[in-house]
Amino acid sequence: MQFDLTQFPTELAILDLPGMILLPRGHLPLHLTEDKYKLLIEDIFKSDRYVGVVQTDSRVEGEKLFRSGCLGKVTTFSEADNGDYFIIVSGLCRFNLLTPLEISKPYLVHSVSYETFSFDVYEERENETEREKLLNLVKAYFSSANLLADWDEIKTASNERLISSLTLLCPFDPEEKQALLESPTLIDRTRMMTALLEVAFLRNSQTSWFKH
Repeated sequence: MQFDLTQFPTELAILDLPGMILLPRGHLPLHLTEDKYKLLIEDIFKSDRYVGVVQTDSRVEGEKLFRSGCLGKVTTFSEADNGDYFIIVSGLCRFNLLTPLEISKPYLVHSVSYETFSFDVYEERENETEREKLLNLVKAYFSSANLLADWDEIKTASNERLISSLTLLCPFDPEEKQALLESPTLIDRTRMMTALLEVAFLRNSQTSWFKH
């Protein structure tokens, strides 16, 4: 099946953020204080408000990026009295980074390809069995971490929305978040999130992996 990706830009200004990922149909709230990011936001507001969100990879020297990120559109913007920017970026489609472009700006611009994740433009059907497993682990993890939750809202939230929210709430490593981002399908992401929550629950409850 062919998907129309022509509406998406092939060159993107990049929000290179440590420990932050954006997923399709997810929403990422950001508080921007650095001048380079504020200039980036000002520039994209002159056109289509599209931006790429990519994690920085701390495993390598310098400000290196993970290979994949997500196209987003700034859908909410406000400026504080001190000049800080508060934005919400809404996720559209994941991409692979191609070539960095040389520009006279302090922020990064890359050419990107959406082909690997072209099916992101359509919402996937949810798997009820996987959803039940995920909800059980969410409940167990929140209990072990002494976190309060609105369970009525959680039960009605889609898997996509729930997974996107959990990436912000849970203290996953950047590599774990990247594994979520690069999981091909919604079912894969649901299974990955379930596995990550299981590990986090075991850590919180101090349950040993092995019995002696």
